[in-house]
Amino acid sequence: MSYIARIAETCNSIAFSQEELSYYARHFLLPSIGTIGQQKLKCARVLVVGAGGIGCPVLQALAGAGVGRLTIADGDAVALSNLSRQWLHRHSDVGLNKAESAKQQLVKLNPSIEVDVVASMLDDSNAQELIADHDLVVDATDDMDVRYLIDTVSAEFNHPWVHAALYRDNSQLCVFWEKCGARFCDLFPERSEAPSCAGAGILGAVASVAANLQALEVVKLIVGSSVPKVGTVVLIHAANYQIQSFQLPGIAPPEFIQTESEQLPLHSWSMDQLCQAQSIDAPLRLIDLRSDAQQAALPLDGAESMSAERILELGLGEELSTTVLLVCDAGIVSSLLADALRSRGHSNVFHLEAGYSI
Repeated sequence: MSYIARIAETCNSIAFSQEELSYYARHFLLPSIGTIGQQKLKCARVLVVGAGGIGCPVLQALAGAGVGRLTIADGDAVALSNLSRQWLHRHSDVGLNKAESAKQQLVKLNPSIEVDVVASMLDDSNAQELIADHDLVVDATDDMDVRYLIDTVSAEFNHPWVHAALYRDNSQLCVFWEKCGARFCDLFPERSEAPSCAGAGILGAVASVAANLQALEVVKLIVGSSVPKVGTVVLIHAANYQIQSFQLPGIAPPEFIQTESEQLPLHSWSMDQLCQAQSIDAPLRLIDLRSDAQQAALPLDGAESMSAERILELGLGEELSTTVLLVCDAGIVSSLLADALRSRGHSNVFHLEAGYSI
């Protein structure tokens, strides 16, 4: 499921290279992500407005998560005073446009994604084109006028956007989406002059906390793994780790959109099917993913021992014509691994339903 229609409708066509299977190995084995979730992330198009204190860590998180296309909009140049908190930039980048500087590091972090640069700030001349061309927007600016512009144009195209703001040791976070009744202009009807990082001072670690929470909200919106904080304003006080939140009035929850692949049956075998195949000596490669202790306590005759991480990193070798059955203790890891391998075209890979345990 996803909360974004275009992603739900097009993610099924996404394929992964062997390098990507290794890179995202821990995502493929995470029930809240899995193969389908990673396909959604690779399909997604996210516009990040700003490559400063919030923008740098949120870009790192989204690039690492595997968002397929990131566009960075920032018209500022890197200054020496930025480097203590804007961790994508280096001393050698001083004077370089921040969006360009950020891209240089992101493509090194994850060469499988596409990173586009807009070497100017979002304004009336480019906002409609940029926002229309993306699935959602991340607010990583400290300019209130730009936030109101994001709010207005995102509402026009029915796109969600994830807001964060900083003031000294405090930060706030919210997901805005017109169709759910959540607007920035409702939270701040008057255009107040909020102090910027330059005017108020900020610690990099505080910015990073807010940015990583933003990235989690972006992943929720794309993957549909849990309910995003649409219309919920979260206030974080870093000095004492106090977190407060309040809900804007009249908010409707976002709608799940199910993808076609999530309606397909699992590629599983029952224990009866395994026993039948073994009874007639059918060609079968049985791979035990369980720990050494689990295998010692309950051996599985005829199985070879391999870890899920090793299979994702190295593949299954040359023997790809024989049926492969993956076995874990509860059937969860084997199911996720089978899905990942089948996404690479290994249609002969199955998993043992419910696993094999005492």
